[in-house]
Amino acid sequence: MGKEVLISDDAYWIREQVHDDARDVDSVTEFLLAGIVSGHDTLTPSVKQLQAGETVELTLTSEGVRRDSARFFTFGYGNLPESVEGLTARADRCLESAFTRLRRFADGRTIVVPLSGGLDSRLIVLMLKKIGYDAVVAFTYGRPGNRESNISRKVAARLGVPWHFIPYTNQAWYHWYHSNEWATYSKFANGLSSIPHIQDWPAVWELKKRKLIPDDSVFVPGLMAGPDNFGYRMPTEWPNMTTISVSDLTRKICESYCTLQDWMRMSPAVQSELAMKVDSVLRPPVNLTFAEAIGYFDRWWWENRSAKFLINSVRVYEYWRYVWWLPFLDLEFIRFWLPNRFMLPSHFRFERAFQREYMQRLEVEFTGKSPVPDCSGHANALMIANLLDKSHLRKFARKARARLEYYNHPYSWYGLMPREEYERSFHGLENINTYLARETVRSIFPAAEDPARSGGPQSTLDQR
Repeated sequence: MGKEVLISDDAYWIREQVHDDARDVDSVTEFLLAGIVSGHDTLTPSVKQLQAGETVELTLTSEGVRRDSARFFTFGYGNLPESVEGLTARADRCLESAFTRLRRFADGRTIVVPLSGGLDSRLIVLMLKKIGYDAVVAFTYGRPGNRESNISRKVAARLGVPWHFIPYTNQAWYHWYHSNEWATYSKFANGLSSIPHIQDWPAVWELKKRKLIPDDSVFVPGLMAGPDNFGYRMPTEWPNMTTISVSDLTRKICESYCTLQDWMRMSPAVQSELAMKVDSVLRPPVNLTFAEAIGYFDRWWWENRSAKFLINSVRVYEYWRYVWWLPFLDLEFIRFWLPNRFMLPSHFRFERAFQREYMQRLEVEFTGKSPVPDCSGHANALMIANLLDKSHLRKFARKARARLEYYNHPYSWYGLMPREEYERSFHGLENINTYLARETVRSIFPAAEDPARSGGPQSTLDQR
């Protein structure tokens, strides 16, 4: 006893070997709030996970197995600003090198880009044009006529890239979600620590079934590791504060990533438990400078939300037996953000100002026309939300929106459940991942009481 260690990239296999059907209650709570389990934990007590940028050394001793971990990479920032000109010149060099490596990997195969209405996937297509790689296909999906697909179509046409559109409807989602394929994919993708990505899963399935792309295609999604995640969540008072307390930092992290339910309605016990977990994973000092607070926030986001949820979306391509490549996670491009622990000034981070300016310059260079507007901004939405908060109308606006989204959401994905179930589950504070988190827990622990069937996950958390 105590001298056997099982290592695998399949969390379910380890769970089966150790016969662990128990639930890690704290991890389930976090999962229902955030859609991931942070740190080393998973949804079951006996299975642990490596963190991003971590190595583990296991040593057999007379007392058992000793576990020592070390970091070979840490995502963080210092306080050495750089000019726009310097950033732009270095971005040019690093991106060209990263995409040259992608070109060598693809080696003439078709590169398939999920082209959204935002910035990152458009930058991929622009860079592929810049390095002269022509075997490129783009696709998008959603309810016919949705704004994002219209932008994607215009960008593809302007850049001369073949473009496929996969229509999503409520009826199609019900068929996709209740198929054996979804049950198999969900288990393949959740790893006992993350909700399975749903957004482009059926689109890739349809591309494959219709033979719209070659079997040896390389998927290249626009998953970005740059320091943009913190920008629009940054408290306006932080840049002017001499020190920021660790409690302020952990509270802000919890508010930003626990978005599947209303964090402010969680019980003090739940809020305290999650804040203590963030503190135990990051181990920040008691008081931090503004730059240090940003650094710890970004590290948390990169090691947990980015690595365990966003980047986990590549499981979609693996499931349908395609390979993938992430040029924005190329080590040289990552170091573009981190030379000597440099910090991108906060005014460049808000609304992704630097990335937007860089992409627009590149688009003008290649097309000679003004850039096609993107749909990745948050400023207007935040302004409207703040006005609604001040007038105490936000709760009512959310409820009204929830009533409309079943038939009007641009991805139609609420159609995976009957209308009656949607009306029981969604009141404006939840989203599709709220439902997927609950259903993932139910599928992993079928014998346990389902919080959704006993008053909802909200009441279950509040009662703890």
